[in-house]
Amino acid sequence: MRKSTRGIGAGPLAAELRVAVMRTSRRLRAEAASREISPGQYSVLAALMNGPRTVGQLAAREQIQAPSMTRIVNGLADAAFVAREENPQDKRQVLVRITDSGSAALLRARSKRTEWLARRVAALTPQQRATLHEAALILQEMSA
Repeated sequence: MRKSTRGIGAGPLAAELRVAVMRTSRRLRAEAASREISPGQYSVLAALMNGPRTVGQLAAREQIQAPSMTRIVNGLADAAFVAREENPQDKRQVLVRITDSGSAALLRARSKRTEWLARRVAALTPQQRATLHEAALILQEMSA
């Protein structure tokens, strides 16, 4: 049974939200895990959907060291999910871009995540779904 949130302070609510969001995020990552792409590779492919990036930019986005990102990019390149190309603005740099195969792999992983979540949402009452919808809107606004 869920306890009432009436009168809950910002600190305790933030703690509850953090736990719920992190658990859901971990579960979504696990549900989409496959032999095709790892969670780290998924994140890189998602970043590349917005356009090519340097390894340094990808590493900064993921908050990891460049050598670690190079290993992830190498794995994606070996699978033909990304391609490296010359940076037209700085010939010393290499840009990493997603390939059609990489886009397809990303979309398959996203679909698995969405399907898992949709099954859970379908089991909720209409009132719970409405509440969750409002919460999703609020979370999107908070993270904008």
